[in-house]
Amino acid sequence: MKSLDRLNCYEILKIPVNASFIEIKRAYRDVLSIYDEDSFATYSLFQNGERDNILKVIEKAFLTLIDENKRAAYDRMLVDSGQVDMSVIGKEQKKPTPLFRTNDVTNVDNLAERVRKKSKEKEVEKLSNEILSKDLISGSDLIKLRKAVGIELSEIDGVTKISVSVLKSIEENQFENLPADIYLKNFLKSYAEVLQIDSQKIVDGYLKNISHFQKK
Repeated sequence: MKSLDRLNCYEILKIPVNASFIEIKRAYRDVLSIYDEDSFATYSLFQNGERDNILKVIEKAFLTLIDENKRAAYDRMLVDSGQVDMSVIGKEQKKPTPLFRTNDVTNVDNLAERVRKKSKEKEVEKLSNEILSKDLISGSDLIKLRKAVGIELSEIDGVTKISVSVLKSIEENQFENLPADIYLKNFLKSYAEVLQIDSQKIVDGYLKNISHFQKK
């Protein structure tokens, strides 16, 4: 998991190192549509200051990669610094897993009502309290709560537009596959809000669990 300022330009746009100029333009357009202040996918995830900073980073990455000379110099820097192997440049790569999806529709009101009803059940309420009382909260805790509430990952995906593959990485504690900090915090917040549980405690507990794991 990397913070946004540690991602290279290709990682920021979620494209392979050998992406064509058409792919770069398409990725830039897609990312802008996600982070626009009118975007349904992220309207509740970021404050205006955070969104502006993200857009500036995205713009800088795009301007670097869309200019042939700047991109060549940037690629050399990545190779020289050991961030990218020379053999990767120009070779076909598997495209990264998208953070968001934009083509699904979930009935938000019906889902919220289902969660609300299940959350009032004694067993679910007890489980929620047990999880929130923990100092370290793992993906396994999130799975238990989600299943107790009775919703599928695809439904969380449908509401938040965060891809199922990313949600699985969170639930399965696949820390090496998690997105940058700025994304992860807000993804966890959205996840918790769908489950109608204290989002701040979920975010804090999960991040503490990552920190604990990394110190082992």
